Amino acid sequence: MTQPDNPFTPPTSPPTAPPLARAAQQPPQYVHAAPYAPPPRSAAGLGVATIVLACVWTVVQVLQLATAPQAADALRAAAAAGDGALASAFTGYDAVGLLLVPVQIAAYVVACLWLSTSRATAEALDPRYVHARGRVWAWLGWWVPVVSFWFPYQVVRDVRRATTTRLIGGIGGWWAAWLVFVVVSNSAGRMNLRTTPEATAVAADALVPVQLVATAAMIVALVLWIRIVREITAWQRERIPAGGAYPS
Repeated sequence: MTQPDNPFTPPTSPPTAPPLARAAQQPPQYVHAAPYAPPPRSAAGLGVATIVLACVWTVVQVLQLATAPQAADALRAAAAAGDGALASAFTGYDAVGLLLVPVQIAAYVVACLWLSTSRATAEALDPRYVHARGRVWAWLGWWVPVVSFWFPYQVVRDVRRATTTRLIGGIGGWWAAWLVFVVVSNSAGRMNLRTTPEATAVAADALVPVQLVATAAMIVALVLWIRIVREITAWQRERIPAGGAYPS
């Protein structure tokens, strides 16, 4: 006959809590936006480099405006001389244009590094925020045809919104000024296609006004871009815990 258990005998092992009770006892964990997400980290260094290169790009653009009158005079002389002189009308304006290419590439690479890093940090700080565009568009959105007119704006906007609720106006004005600069500067670039004396004469008359509009738009975009980069960088730095660990 089996003896009843002695109620005063301590159990040999502690009772195991039900799964739900065990889960309730665990401290809340940080929810990752992806199966693996790196710890949030500050992009302050990249932010400074982004601002510096944007300023350098703007300085080069101002130099293009300064050399535009000389280039316009050279184009008028080449148009008057005929087809044979079109290719030889190389001025300081063209030299500044050659300098512009490496500056643009450097500014693009560093700015995209800053933006992609800030995007990853924003996802880590607020994994519940739904970004309108994928991570790859921080790089591709600036030059893919058609979508380049609004994808970069959405990427920057969502990084700001996922970073903080202390939003300050200016991002719409920045993007409008940037689009004006892109469209007008592309028009100035097409003026270098000196196919006929007539086309060269038209380009000579329009060069200075076009560069004036492009430079003014870029200066406005630069001022607002500096504020956006500084805001996002500072707000993320405030929210990142010491050591860059996930908050618990």
